[in-house]
Amino acid sequence: MGILSLCLANLLRNRIRFLLALLGIAASTAVLFSIVSFHGGFDRALSRELAKTGVHFMVVPSGCPHEVASLILHGAVIPKFLDPSIIEKITPSEQISLVAPLLVFQSPNNRRQMVDIIYGLPMNFLNYLKPHWRITGEIPKADNEILLGYEIASHDGLKVGDRYPLGDLAKPLVVAGIVEKTGSQDDAYVYTSVKKAQEILKKEKAYTALAVQVRNPERLSEIIEMLTSQIPGIQIVTVSQIMNSLSMVANSAKIMSLSIAVIAIIISAVGVMNTVLMAAFERRQETGMMRALGAGSQAQARLHCFTYLVVWIAQAPGPLG
Repeated sequence: MGILSLCLANLLRNRIRFLLALLGIAASTAVLFSIVSFHGGFDRALSRELAKTGVHFMVVPSGCPHEVASLILHGAVIPKFLDPSIIEKITPSEQISLVAPLLVFQSPNNRRQMVDIIYGLPMNFLNYLKPHWRITGEIPKADNEILLGYEIASHDGLKVGDRYPLGDLAKPLVVAGIVEKTGSQDDAYVYTSVKKAQEILKKEKAYTALAVQVRNPERLSEIIEMLTSQIPGIQIVTVSQIMNSLSMVANSAKIMSLSIAVIAIIISAVGVMNTVLMAAFERRQETGMMRALGAGSQAQARLHCFTYLVVWIAQAPGPLG
């Protein structure tokens, strides 16, 4: 305990220098901890989001896999449409349990002076596509009914049973339900049937993607290979591939942020080294005096490491006493 108290006393001799060094250590540690926590939370959140999709893979037009990742997570707007003939070729079978066509696009809303993002999907498959949702009201059953995201309903002060003008439709649609807050982009969409979405877009048989669920996930690779060989012009992306794609995108930011943390740690280490060395150099005269009196190299090493142990050596019993 005596050694520790002497060390502490020496550190407190120059409190400003000690506090600055301590602040550097705390700052670098906080930066490293926050970055590691952020990336760990990102990976966990990504896994949860993908688990909530309720599908095994997406069939989309050939293109960028990052667009597909955005689509499966939150319904990104992709400026491509599937060939209508593809819809007829991929149907429920002994191996495929669910095929849900999706249509996502932006539509100007002149009556509200803003742009709506419309997400068309089969409402009877909603529980499979969005199993984590909680809905106030009910799932739309007719083409003149819609489902609103939380943000849109809150912004306009809408509730179940109100009317919502959508696109160039002559009659406003009835709000059958409102999605409770999810904290994601799902809160900013207007959900309607695929048929009504095609009517607003003025494109018959227009589909952005197909969400597919298989009966036996163990045969997923076999089913994907079969569909890819039989149907040209499509891209099939599984949930695991989407996770890998998003992880690759996040790795660049991860590397940069970790580099910043390493730089902060190096700066902090240099500051601590400077503090220790300055404290040791300040004891050079005392060290020389102790060496002249017969103190060994071991005692000198202790002086340089703990900076104030020279006092302890001088007071210890022995040849120096």
